[in-house]
Amino acid sequence: MNYRKLYILFLLVLFSCREHREEAPHSIEINDSTQLKTEVSVSEISEIEQVLIQYGLVDIQKIDSTIRIDVKYATTENFMHKVLYANYSRVYLQKEVAERLKKCQSALKKKDSTLSLLVYDGARPLFVQQEMWDGMDTIPIPERTKFLSNPKSGSLHNFGCAVDLTIVDVKTGKPLDMGAGYDDIRKIAYPRFETYYLQLGELSPYQINNRKLLREVMKVGGFWVIETEWWHFNAYSRDKAKELFEIIP
Repeated sequence: MNYRKLYILFLLVLFSCREHREEAPHSIEINDSTQLKTEVSVSEISEIEQVLIQYGLVDIQKIDSTIRIDVKYATTENFMHKVLYANYSRVYLQKEVAERLKKCQSALKKKDSTLSLLVYDGARPLFVQQEMWDGMDTIPIPERTKFLSNPKSGSLHNFGCAVDLTIVDVKTGKPLDMGAGYDDIRKIAYPRFETYYLQLGELSPYQINNRKLLREVMKVGGFWVIETEWWHFNAYSRDKAKELFEIIP
């Protein structure tokens, strides 16, 4: 009887070990699956974003998650009517510039907590700038440069030192009325012609006040608007940007 008991005990131990060995491949599959998911998530980062990260730029929403974004060049809602940022819908800037933008957002929130900055574009690789430039080749260069920097000299967007944006009502999700849309190349979009169009009645005091509010809060972060686009703000001069940063190829 003792030998029989020992034999039964031996069989129980043997089957128990066998069950554990059969479970081992299942455990390995789980680990492999987890690793695969990690690899997929990394591969989902677009080529453009990988380049921006490589050049030391940062996602502005990681600096301030309250800033809203609507990347127009990741859609067809732009002057080119085509997607220029494939599989990419974030906004990157130089870290110093993103920190300054955070100050602008805070300044806006102090004035009216129901409002937020809404960013359309930030850092832009040079190859995209070239595609934009070529897409406007029917416009003479002197006129074209009022709206778009020549890729030969580079835009401040190409250094991650410029930002296109507006103000949005967070309750309705609608941008404030600026009297002209984003990427509008008409002179009514020029800040320097605001008084002229106000006198014509084509811009209202409300629309101009919205533009002034945007300029006021952006000034807190040391940004200034350019003369031909109410939405475009620079953080540095081109010479200073070249001194501090590399152009994004």
